[in-house]
Amino acid sequence: MPTVFKRIIILTCLSLLALAPFKDTHAQRINLIRDAEIENTIRTFVIPIWRAAGLDPNGVEIMIVQDGSLNAFVAGGQRIFINTGLIMRTETPNQLIGVLAHESGHIAGGHLIRMQEELRALSTMQILESILAGGAMAGGAVSGGIGRGGPSGGGNKAPGSLMSFLKYSQTQESAADQAAMSYLQKTGQSPKGTIEFLRTLQKEERLAITQRDPYLTTHPLTPDRIAAFEEAAARSPYVNTPDTPQFLAMHQRMVAKLFGFVAPDVALQRFSEADRSIAARYARGIALYRKGALGSALLTIDGLLKEYPNDPYFNEVRGQMLYENGRAAEAVVSYRRAVQLLPASGLLKIDLARALLDTNNPENDREALRNLELAVQTESGSFELWRLMAAGYSKQNNAGMTSLARAEMAILRGQRSEAQSHAAAAERSLPPGTPAWHRAQDIKAYIDSRPRR
Repeated sequence: MPTVFKRIIILTCLSLLALAPFKDTHAQRINLIRDAEIENTIRTFVIPIWRAAGLDPNGVEIMIVQDGSLNAFVAGGQRIFINTGLIMRTETPNQLIGVLAHESGHIAGGHLIRMQEELRALSTMQILESILAGGAMAGGAVSGGIGRGGPSGGGNKAPGSLMSFLKYSQTQESAADQAAMSYLQKTGQSPKGTIEFLRTLQKEERLAITQRDPYLTTHPLTPDRIAAFEEAAARSPYVNTPDTPQFLAMHQRMVAKLFGFVAPDVALQRFSEADRSIAARYARGIALYRKGALGSALLTIDGLLKEYPNDPYFNEVRGQMLYENGRAAEAVVSYRRAVQLLPASGLLKIDLARALLDTNNPENDREALRNLELAVQTESGSFELWRLMAAGYSKQNNAGMTSLARAEMAILRGQRSEAQSHAAAAERSLPPGTPAWHRAQDIKAYIDSRPRR
């Protein structure tokens, strides 16, 4: 797997055209980041907004795209995609919450309802490559197939009716803004952050069209939008309500972590050694690790752990540093501690399982599978989970469960025939009547029920 991030795990989607032989080697990439801390931080910020919007928090997903431009959009039902560039440009939690409130307004308003059913049938990876292949990150169009770090081998094609699914009308933008104002009011939060972010966009809008951020293409900005939020701020009893100290600390850590991983050189300049804040030391430790200075990185993170031994994310980052430098057995200790401290996180269990499987110890293999089986409850759509599951059961010579995991992998890639083949093999090998046997049957029935594109 790539080592650009760690548990900031990256799912890399490559354009099928870019992968063709003898083509330009500068392949387009969309990197989807999975990180327990960042996802939990954003969800903590936005769950009150979702409840105010009448949305089920368990039904909305946050997808973080590694891209330096300002962009956020809704796709695939109730999935909000948000660029790292946008997160890193926000200066306060309230600014980010305003963006998320606006995107939640698009969901609650059903602004993509015409294509929601078709998109909902696609996996996250399929949506990402569809966006990439059509250049939607720059202009709003989609097409293409899917792959994870490579071509799909004949996956589903995104329907042509999605060619402009990211573009909203001014009426929809206004409706989403009004919804966002309502959600902020209901949750006792200030609209000031949204105004600040819109003013940042206004500056970007003055640039030439070829330099504009994607958000301005998909979310056209007008003076009326800013004026409407200013009027809402004038009426709001919460206009001067500050962000809570907890939210401020979480936001600072999230932004610092992203700088450390995405832009280590910038992080080392931005967060000086003289700055002894938690966020600054966190950013420096990660940046040093990304620059190959493992010893200094571990010293920095160990310093944080000495002060905050029960922080699951410091333990997680330490595990990543060790694991990606070939020290899987040592990484297991840190990952185990992270899982103990945050047992509800399926992502941390996947991290731990990956390290356990790399120790080549039969007992650790069994522990890895136990963690993966628990992680399925929240991460059933994770390709990495099923890949590790297949590797773990293969080590135990369990042909039925290996085939079942491979069937799950194939479904996520849109590989219908491969999924059908593995599910059939699993059904033949597994004891009849067991949950796994029934799951194999369900996969076969699901594939048979889906119309061929």
